Amino acid sequence: MTPAPEPPDDLPYEARVVVPGVFTAAQCRRIIDTGLAAGTQPAALETGEAETEDTAALDGSIRSSQVAWIPRTSETEWIHAALESSAEQANQRYRFDLTGIEEELQFTAYDRPGAFYTWHQDGLDAGVSRRKLSLVVQLSAGSDHRGGTLEFFALHGDAPDENDIASRSTMRRGSVVAFPSFEYHRVTPIEAGTRYSLVAWVGGPPFR
Repeated sequence: MTPAPEPPDDLPYEARVVVPGVFTAAQCRRIIDTGLAAGTQPAALETGEAETEDTAALDGSIRSSQVAWIPRTSETEWIHAALESSAEQANQRYRFDLTGIEEELQFTAYDRPGAFYTWHQDGLDAGVSRRKLSLVVQLSAGSDHRGGTLEFFALHGDAPDENDIASRSTMRRGSVVAFPSFEYHRVTPIEAGTRYSLVAWVGGPPFR
């Protein structure tokens, strides 16, 4: 990845940056088909280490969804390239030392009422300490589901109007929401329908 341009020193910190219109509706459908073809399974908690069916950490009080993994191949290079370009754009605000996407992409289906992911971080600990920037793509149309909203702790609670605006911006189909992997975020419970998303982690040297 290319170094991010130096932004103005007074650029305020933001919990997330939304890069709109990265993928078209047709491309989102293509990614959904790719994820479903890969075969979904109950989501395990991320450790950054190889997990088997016997050792995967499943905790229904923290997370309930289905996931599949999409590797970097000639057929999926276009997805990775678009995501890394979005990361470079978002990183103009954060100025992290990034090396690129180092893990398989996580396709997620919140496919039943009550499916959710409670407050959590993506990085900092042990095997996931190289995660610097998280990317989430909204693959579903807003009319496909109710609930399942991506929210950020820094925008939740005391400023409901601001949080509502932030939540709506993360639900635009084909947009990439980029945020530091140490930021707390959640997906609220699905009330109806199915929400599909794609998650990528852009790595770099661990924070010091």
